[in-house]
Amino acid sequence: MAKTIKFNLILDGNPVRNLDGLEEHFSIEDMLMYYKNGLLLRWLDVREYQAKHDAVKAIQVTSDQEIIRELIKIFEIVMDESLIEKAIAIYAYRNETRRLNEEYKENAFEKKQIILDYHSGYDVLIEHMIENMNNVALLKADAIILEQEYLGLFILDHVALFEKLHNDAPKAVFVLLTCDAFRSYWIGETANEGIYKTIKSKLLPIPKIKEVLGNDLKIIKRNTQAMWDPIERSEIEVMVLRIENNTFIKNAGEFSEKLGSSDVNYQFLKLKGLEYQCNDETLELLYMEV
Repeated sequence: MAKTIKFNLILDGNPVRNLDGLEEHFSIEDMLMYYKNGLLLRWLDVREYQAKHDAVKAIQVTSDQEIIRELIKIFEIVMDESLIEKAIAIYAYRNETRRLNEEYKENAFEKKQIILDYHSGYDVLIEHMIENMNNVALLKADAIILEQEYLGLFILDHVALFEKLHNDAPKAVFVLLTCDAFRSYWIGETANEGIYKTIKSKLLPIPKIKEVLGNDLKIIKRNTQAMWDPIERSEIEVMVLRIENNTFIKNAGEFSEKLGSSDVNYQFLKLKGLEYQCNDETLELLYMEV
């Protein structure tokens, strides 16, 4: 009897030999490719994961987005719904970009048309942000695409873009400021002075922060009795928007760090995890997840 030859799946650049590895390195794009070319079923078969094999084989849906959700469910991938939505949006965008690139090659489009389409893609992306002005998951996905595909246009257009988003989709301004690629153009010493001034005066008053971010704003009111209170784990990145005088924050697990209001306010400070120190439960700490 011929010996069954086992092979690895390569997920996110990592060889995967078992279900634990699949869960750890789960990649939507790679998993969808292996599902479509049949390698996922073969891998499950030779690794003798019969129940998972049968569940994957029984998938009836046909759209990429529905298949992705079925795979996430079958392999019990723990992922917030907002992250799933963002990942699917990014995958759909990249897939469409690849399709258009193939069309360019096949039809030998002129450079002028490619440039026009590139600018059109940027405009469509910004309009998508405005249309989804209250959906942080989609705004985060759009921000990733803006950085990866249109950073050059952002740099050229960052003044006009700020005005547009400030007026039509202010939550998108907060989301873009979670991305390092955009921050220096809108806040800090190297930023456009007018933009930074507008952000501080128009978007950072406490009532405005609460109005714009709504349920996406996290508010902590707690008397920690001079002790450091762990608010977020170190693997959760946050952007702190406001702390009060005589309250302090730090990165999770950083023993020598102690940041006060003069270090934090107006800086859109990003931290890995969050610990908080406060002696007055009426005071508020305002932050959002990155």
